[in-house]
Amino acid sequence: MTDLDDLDRRLLHRVAEELPVDLAEVADQIGTTTEDAGKRLQRLREQDVVRELVAQIDPAAVGLGCTAFLLVRVAQNADNFAAVRQVLSDLESVEEAHAVGGEFDWLLKVRAESLADLQDVVTRKLSLVPGFIRAQTCIVLDTACEFVNADRVRLAGF
Repeated sequence: MTDLDDLDRRLLHRVAEELPVDLAEVADQIGTTTEDAGKRLQRLREQDVVRELVAQIDPAAVGLGCTAFLLVRVAQNADNFAAVRQVLSDLESVEEAHAVGGEFDWLLKVRAESLADLQDVVTRKLSLVPGFIRAQTCIVLDTACEFVNADRVRLAGF
């Protein structure tokens, strides 16, 4: 883990909140110079603390109004783990795929155009997953908060 001082943390919070980044404004808000903020941001990128700066897109605005989480059970063995990982990452509708412990092996976040599209993902596309056994689907009814990525969530604890 990279050692971050208070200024680094404040810089990360500001950068995580807005794109495009106006370094002069961010520097002013966190109490440093534009040059220092730029150097710090570059250092944080080189250390892979900041992997990328991305825009958060409203899924409904681009026709993906149906969100679901799927718990997926597969036959686990060393031979097919990499294959399962690859198939899941190649499925266009899968926004996130996490290997998890417990009764299920994978937790997927899926975006779909409609319930029919989601049904197609569950009944046809998941069958491509090596060793697929079953899936449990949780359809999202409402979202209280959602962040671009897990790194921003961790920043909330600073």
